[in-house]
Amino acid sequence: MSNVRIENIDGHFQEMMKDKEFRRLYQIERAKVALAQKIAEMREDKHLNQKELAARLGVTQQFVSQIETGEGRNLTLATIMRIAESLGHKVRISFPKSVGHGMHLEVA
Repeated sequence: MSNVRIENIDGHFQEMMKDKEFRRLYQIERAKVALAQKIAEMREDKHLNQKELAARLGVTQQFVSQIETGEGRNLTLATIMRIAESLGHKVRISFPKSVGHGMHLEVA
């Protein structure tokens, strides 16, 4: 039987975050996931399914699904604004001064 070694994932993650390119890509993915979750939450708050939101936007249900899973590759600011407006929200963009964080996009 081989020995199993358990590593501290937090320590490994902190080590990876020291790499500038990894940190940049991580922050982009983190922002995409947060935006995807917010869009799904807003849609659910309006008691809409993905197909109904897609109809409001004039897109396919698959497109909405891709957005909500963070897989949408062509998600533009204009599309984000259309989604927010169709759900009764606005988009707010800020550039906070904080180390390690970039732009902040909020759908409110």
